[in-house]
Amino acid sequence: MAVQADTPIGRWGAGGGGLDARTRAFAEAMLGPPEMAPAPMLREVSPSRTPESGWSRIAPEVGIETDDAIRARHSRGMSYLDLLAWRDDDGPLPAVDAVAFPTDHDQALALVQGCAREGVVVVPVGGGTSVTGGIDARSGDSAKPEPSDQRPVLAVSLARMDALVDIDRHSRIATVQAGITGPQLEKALDGFTLGHFPQSWERASIGGFIAARSSGQASGGYGRIEDMLIAATLATPVGTWEVGGYPAASIGPDLRHVVLGSEGTLGVITSAQVRVRPEPSVKEYAAALLPLRAGDGDFALASDLACALTRSPLRPTVLRVSDAAETSALLSMSAPTGIAGSLFDAYVRARRALPGALVILGWEGDDAGTVAAARAFARSVVGDAGGVWLGGKPGRSWERGRFGGPYLRDELMDSGYLVETFETAVRWSELPGLHARLRESAQRALGERSYVMAHISHTYETGASVYFTVLAGGWSDPRVAAERWRAAKSTITTELVDAGGALSHHHGIGRDHAPWLGEQIGPVGSAVIEGIRAAVDPDAVMNPAVLRAAP
Repeated sequence: MAVQADTPIGRWGAGGGGLDARTRAFAEAMLGPPEMAPAPMLREVSPSRTPESGWSRIAPEVGIETDDAIRARHSRGMSYLDLLAWRDDDGPLPAVDAVAFPTDHDQALALVQGCAREGVVVVPVGGGTSVTGGIDARSGDSAKPEPSDQRPVLAVSLARMDALVDIDRHSRIATVQAGITGPQLEKALDGFTLGHFPQSWERASIGGFIAARSSGQASGGYGRIEDMLIAATLATPVGTWEVGGYPAASIGPDLRHVVLGSEGTLGVITSAQVRVRPEPSVKEYAAALLPLRAGDGDFALASDLACALTRSPLRPTVLRVSDAAETSALLSMSAPTGIAGSLFDAYVRARRALPGALVILGWEGDDAGTVAAARAFARSVVGDAGGVWLGGKPGRSWERGRFGGPYLRDELMDSGYLVETFETAVRWSELPGLHARLRESAQRALGERSYVMAHISHTYETGASVYFTVLAGGWSDPRVAAERWRAAKSTITTELVDAGGALSHHHGIGRDHAPWLGEQIGPVGSAVIEGIRAAVDPDAVMNPAVLRAAP
């Protein structure tokens, strides 16, 4: 499933449905009228460069494709800038020079070592869902490569390495090839689940989860990918590298955490051992509305509620708390209409829950009594905060549509609207202030006809991540839109780092965040990362423009 030939070009879904009436009305009211944007298309690509000795010398036993359409499909991720690139007809699309499809670890190792020998850059590609320029090897649409680096670029696709190898049911460990996607893995586990469901789940691969240090929507119950990773095997320019393998160990620094978040810079992740759990027999979802006190634009009450729920032994498996702007948008586009809608509005307004924060909660487990106790506890916490319990129906509605965001983005972009996200993580004590500061900064950077909203998406004892979505109207010209978003993104990210937020919570660094990496991790941290890279990749062929701090 990873970047296959039938994957739509420049969009997440097939498209063509257009905006539904409620979403269209909201967009027009907040962002201005829609504008017809150019449709994404399979563009002409840059000419394929060939290493001096030819592609056949890289790894003779592995097929390497130079077809333009295949090259194009492996040259972009799924960020706003990536998607704009398919709508812009200004010259050839910068693309990788060839694509290889190994079927096992030995073939991947031969490719990586052959590329190091022949002076070819390697970009590992899983599901192609990066939103930070992580696979844009020759992109002129995110951050440009070093002008002196004119080496050919080979994308190594993991699409044919998508098998479940083994399940140790007693230890609850699954061994998988790194190209297996979220849906493929869940189907193959047969009674078990990884419990990792990021919004990119439908396309993203297990190798991509590891390489980006991702976090799923049910992280409250299952943890992040680093909590699930037992071991990994990499094909590196200096040989096979295996990390982890124990439930716990004291044998120096945990090298799993060197691989986690490495974004293809240390080698190609070819397989992994991951912790799995029995498929839960009980799943419940619910929603609530939390009123925001007069003048409480700093999101403090919502942050306190999320903190209290997280620190309880009965913490939810899923916990999302939207700010007032996101709550308004969600209710405008999906709240009940007609008589039911009038009663709904009257009920929540009578309880002083609007404007407010929409809270989505979910519980998964094997014991109905435990789930009921967790739900009752959450309901009491919401009640103590003055919130309105909305019950299971809106919670189940969220669960059914949890992967729908990328499809809506397609339709909004077709109508000439900007749709993009950014995210961070911060301590509880700093969260309300950071939320307000970043919301104001994004609003200023995007100007009139823009809308900025956010939610608390993943929570921990000491803090949480905050996930922002930004919308703006009048962005139908791809080239103008790309220039405007680069400028706005730079302003927002600088503000984010200055405010003390993590440069990324789960999207990674890629090219897009690289200019701020050195400031966040410091010169010693930058030197450590470069030292690790040099140890496994002395010729700097592994995704060299990614995860690199500016000098």
